[in-house]
Amino acid sequence: MSLICNLPNPPLHPPLLSPGFAIGASTLFTFTYVASLYLSPAGRLANKPDLDGRIIDRDHPIVIRARIKTASFATAFTLLATGIGLWVKGVVPRSGWLLDTLNVARLLGLPLPVPTVLSSSTLPFDPPLLQYGSIVGKHIFAPLLLTLSLFLGPLYVSYLDRTLPFQSRFSFQHDVVSKFTSLTGVRNYTVGPLTEELVFRSSILTPLFFASIPTSSLIFLTPLLFGIAHLHHAYNNYLSGYSLSRSLLVATLQFSYTGVFGWYANFLFLRSGSVLPGIVAHVVCNVMGLPEPVAAGERHTKKRGWIWFAHAVGVVAFAKALMPLTSERVFGGSLYWR
Repeated sequence: MSLICNLPNPPLHPPLLSPGFAIGASTLFTFTYVASLYLSPAGRLANKPDLDGRIIDRDHPIVIRARIKTASFATAFTLLATGIGLWVKGVVPRSGWLLDTLNVARLLGLPLPVPTVLSSSTLPFDPPLLQYGSIVGKHIFAPLLLTLSLFLGPLYVSYLDRTLPFQSRFSFQHDVVSKFTSLTGVRNYTVGPLTEELVFRSSILTPLFFASIPTSSLIFLTPLLFGIAHLHHAYNNYLSGYSLSRSLLVATLQFSYTGVFGWYANFLFLRSGSVLPGIVAHVVCNVMGLPEPVAAGERHTKKRGWIWFAHAVGVVAFAKALMPLTSERVFGGSLYWR
């Protein structure tokens, strides 16, 4: 497991769960998360205006608030169900409720500093809080740097557009405060990444790992569940007035993008044993959006070649830095990486 904290009685090695149980649980968690978005009547879309004449789509404040509440509830339920399932199935050896809870948290990628009543350290926590903060910092800044390297091309385009911090078209109030504190910002950059990573990484990868599912399958196949969980956007687009063909096209593109991101997020979770790197990468990807080198080249015709070159360099830099920035020296090792 991640070396953020060292607990006695570490979790046993797989296989401890049957593949059928793990796959069934993963499917149930996926269905529960998607269904939660429509659980509340307020979260369901309607192709009609509200009292103020605004169409009730996925960006309507009423819909966003309702879905934030139900998605948060579904995530809490999923984490609790996963933890209880791991405990009941004996993945976590019985050592008392506090130690069991901390061990379950570790398995779900939520390593916490350990009170010294559970260790021989003379300090209040093991590891000491400064050391703990340093390790957590690596779990944040390493994936931040790695993910930003992939977006070198879009960052160069932002430089050409003069929208980077301290450039003429950048506004801290508009581009930071309003963007991240608005309802859509809270959904896209806080609640969405947090809940999706806790469900599709912590709660799905953990049972599958202890069912001895191969690492390659954990990385490349489980994003199908993550992608499927986004297919309901086709229905949302259709209700919002898109044609059926366009709705299916948008859903296909989104399924492909979420699948590729799922590979990356799964890799980060397995390499680190922590959900933090995936959350960081998720937020960065949501902020940056899909790269658009063609449209950028049309805006900056004299820089078209450099734009494509920057995108290519970003991909190469990402590939070169992927293993070093997720190594044991950076992340502290992981039970999940075999």
